[in-house]
Amino acid sequence: MADLILNILSLGIKPLYEKQRKFHDLIVEFRDRFSNPGRANRVRADIDELYERLNNFDFKYVLFEDYYRNHIENLNRLSPNLEGSELDLKFIRIALEENKWKPTKPFPVLRHHLKYKFKLTATPFTSIQKKQHTKKLNSPEAISKLRAKPKSSQNWTRVPIRKNTNKT
Repeated sequence: MADLILNILSLGIKPLYEKQRKFHDLIVEFRDRFSNPGRANRVRADIDELYERLNNFDFKYVLFEDYYRNHIENLNRLSPNLEGSELDLKFIRIALEENKWKPTKPFPVLRHHLKYKFKLTATPFTSIQKKQHTKKLNSPEAISKLRAKPKSSQNWTRVPIRKNTNKT
């Protein structure tokens, strides 16, 4: 639904939006490939193809070009360079997972930039967030939890130890 609204509102930047969508589709494609256990014998070829396509991604006329370049640099840090080494896909799978702090879909990337990067909208948004978090931290319930004494079950209990008097 959000993609449809963005397409309607931004007919002039639709080609730019489509390139961002291609990047997201690339990430989703390889996320699915690496999660499929039936493709275990093609892992090396898939990794090589992923990094080849990422490094050859065309950034010409793309909104938020720096964001995508930084995302690709982060993924390039995880590329296995040694040919004879055992491949460990855990870090690559973690890097390709969906993350609300590092989105790849075009609309959440726009929202991320409006919330945190664009100066006019980021300053009020972050100040509102800070106020909400301080209200949560300074609420009477949170303060009472911090000042509460530990329960008796959490204290150490002394247990008497018998001394054995039978020495043989």
